[in-house]
Amino acid sequence: MRNLQLKELSMLLKEFVLGGKFLKKSPYWSRDELLEWQWQKIRLMVTHAFENRSFYQKHYQSAGFEPGDLKSWDDFHQLPLVTKDDVIQNYPDGMLEKGHNLDELIVSRSSGSSGKVLDICFDSKGMVLFSLAGLRLYQMAFPYKPWHRQVYVYTSSYPFDSLFGMYPMHFVPTLTPIPEIIDRLIKINPHLLVCYPSHLKQIVADMTAEQISQLQLRGVSVNSEMSTQAERDHLSEVLGCPVLDEYSSEELTRIAAQCQHGAYHLFEDLNYMESQPLPDGQPGDAEVIIGTNLHNFAMPMIRYVQNDLGRYVDKKCPCGWKFRQLVQLQGRKNDSFLMPSGKEISSGFLLDATYEILLTWRTAVYDFCLVQESLEQIHLEVVKGAGWNEEIKSKIIGQFSNYFETGVNFKISEVAECTKTRSGKRNPIIRRF
Repeated sequence: MRNLQLKELSMLLKEFVLGGKFLKKSPYWSRDELLEWQWQKIRLMVTHAFENRSFYQKHYQSAGFEPGDLKSWDDFHQLPLVTKDDVIQNYPDGMLEKGHNLDELIVSRSSGSSGKVLDICFDSKGMVLFSLAGLRLYQMAFPYKPWHRQVYVYTSSYPFDSLFGMYPMHFVPTLTPIPEIIDRLIKINPHLLVCYPSHLKQIVADMTAEQISQLQLRGVSVNSEMSTQAERDHLSEVLGCPVLDEYSSEELTRIAAQCQHGAYHLFEDLNYMESQPLPDGQPGDAEVIIGTNLHNFAMPMIRYVQNDLGRYVDKKCPCGWKFRQLVQLQGRKNDSFLMPSGKEISSGFLLDATYEILLTWRTAVYDFCLVQESLEQIHLEVVKGAGWNEEIKSKIIGQFSNYFETGVNFKISEVAECTKTRSGKRNPIIRRF
């Protein structure tokens, strides 16, 4: 993802100075107010996509739909779904406006929790709003102020490291050894830490009580992996600050985040969220999550199948937000690996190690899954892309062999398709014992 340009940072600052009024007010709208606003955004987005994106025009015409047919929510819910494979197969020409210039867009690459590689594009206006939504997310943990320092442990750096000196952010790559991450935390002494839960558990386990007492953490935001409320409560007690989970994706950006009362509030001012039951699902079961981003006009995501599982409930929360709540969230669980010595390698480290392959050899790997069969046997399932060759295969073997202890056999298995779950999803990191 490229850095934000000066004019884009200026736009972000302008929106911030204006108070981000929209994002402050919308969580308190009534259900009727929210649905009316979402409906207007939906109609605009569907018409825009149909008229300006060849994929959507063909996708909708094949179902006999024209924009003038969209007159009710029932009409919208009859539109054909969009899958990750649809996006991959039609990117960039079918998903972006004719004559698009990728240099003018902000492009984010991710495999997400499914393992398949895709690029998502945003325009400046959309990225500014999503950045402001990130600030709001952190303010759910504590009063996040412009002078507060953030450390984020992530795959790649954000498109800006501060807002003209406000909200300074310090990037630490996920593959950094835990002792070095601890050293950075002690040196920077952040007010906010953003990381994978598996990293947070290792950081806390390796820090001394004295080191923890030196930190001035006001809040921790964890993401991308499944963690339990009990785990977060324990980490919160040790660190002396809220540890809250958030649920997001590259395709839909911020989807839901926890408030201090533990409720996962959907960000319904960013996405219109719906769900569909599994073929063998029962009433009350988690369903397949589907979302429509209401602001990304650069690369519309309409009725996109997120593939994670969850359920939505509409109930009051002591925090005052009226957005629906996400419950029974499933689909982000990845396994850590165990070495013969008993050492554990976190799923966050492993996920980023595989993700680095996608960044380095963009056309070589279409799909992947890293599997530990036993303490001594690990293999990487690879669905080859157009750029795959023996030289790349050899380099990946050499790179991954360095991550594991002596005596662990690592190999690459070239497969036609990686294993999937009943919902069509699979974990890219699997330990079979």
